[in-house]
Amino acid sequence: MAFSGKWNNILKSLDVVAIVIASVGAIVLHHLGLIPEAYVISILLLLLALHALQESIRGEEFKDNFETIKQNVLAKAPETELIKPSELLTYTEEFALKNRGEVWWFNSCSNMFSSQRLFDSLLKPSIESPKSTRVIFVQKASMKGVWDREVQPKIEKCGGRDKVQAVWCNIDENIAFQMIDVGVDKEAKEALVAVWGEPFMMDLGKSGEQVPRYLIHIKSQSELIPRLKDIFVRCKLGSG
Repeated sequence: MAFSGKWNNILKSLDVVAIVIASVGAIVLHHLGLIPEAYVISILLLLLALHALQESIRGEEFKDNFETIKQNVLAKAPETELIKPSELLTYTEEFALKNRGEVWWFNSCSNMFSSQRLFDSLLKPSIESPKSTRVIFVQKASMKGVWDREVQPKIEKCGGRDKVQAVWCNIDENIAFQMIDVGVDKEAKEALVAVWGEPFMMDLGKSGEQVPRYLIHIKSQSELIPRLKDIFVRCKLGSG
């Protein structure tokens, strides 16, 4: 392997080797009296010009290769992003407005929407956005009482309230997520995921009310998106 690497380096420098050999040959011929000094100078200048041209071409090739590598690195966007507490409300509002189809809420805490401020930040934008076609909740059956008492009345006051559908079932998963469709010509899902319990959730100590502390933004190119879709659809279909 080492020999192969050295040989490749020699091949890449053949133009330099050729210049050195030609220069030495011209000087020897001059000393032997076979060519005049002016010819030697002309030959050397020509060889140097050819070498400079070759280096210029190599420089352009290197620049093109560098730009290609840079573009490939920049194009590889991260599949996930951690959303910190200070960013949650703004990020979730902007996230909801990116939706171009159905909004899916899975295993969220109905108590969380008891607060009008949180309802207006987390849920209302999805319901009232004209780009949202449906807002589907798949929830634990134990949340239905809080939903009917605290959440449904708030939904009734929203434009687009007919889009909202709630499904109640048994859920064993310890995650909660909101999933939207950001695709234009074809479906492309993204999700904001929380994990129940610390450190992702914060317990407010009010009848088990929990709100997200951290969220994980799962981008459309992530392999997690199909898995989250499977969980949502399986639980939704199993509710019947």
